[in-house]
Amino acid sequence: MSRVANRYSKALFELALEQGKLDKVMADLEMIGEVLEQSEDFRNAMMNPLIQAVTKATLLRKLFEGRVDKLTFQFLTLVSEKKRSSELASIIDRMRRRVNEHKGILVGELVCAVPLAEEQQSAITERMNEITGKKVQLTQTIDKSLIGGFVVKIKDTVIDLSVSHQLENLREKLVFGT
Repeated sequence: MSRVANRYSKALFELALEQGKLDKVMADLEMIGEVLEQSEDFRNAMMNPLIQAVTKATLLRKLFEGRVDKLTFQFLTLVSEKKRSSELASIIDRMRRRVNEHKGILVGELVCAVPLAEEQQSAITERMNEITGKKVQLTQTIDKSLIGGFVVKIKDTVIDLSVSHQLENLREKLVFGT
């Protein structure tokens, strides 16, 4: 994570929190992030250092003025004026992390061999809530090499309850006698 993204997201976070607009600003940033992700032209315009800040500000005004909160729009304008628009995706990502941390939300990944039913995913999420003492949000990823079971990854913690991991443990016990 760049220092620029860290500083800008911290400033926006503190202002949004102070003004009671944290959820609105974050929703705006998520929408802007989707536009960055989906529109190659917009992404290229923001990333291109040869495009003048004034041109970028005009583009931002056309796309987002009136569609986002005033604070969010002022922030976008500032980022453009300071020639930091190439950092916009990183700023949004860092802001998302700050907001989740502020709300006590841990974001993790649930890796499965096959898609899990909603009840199964909910049960795993609830168990992770109990273990961590925080609200956990898991995104499901499919990895057929697991054979069965699942792996939960939250920050630096990995809980591996996959069949492939259990088979590897069994193999080590048979080969090394541990």
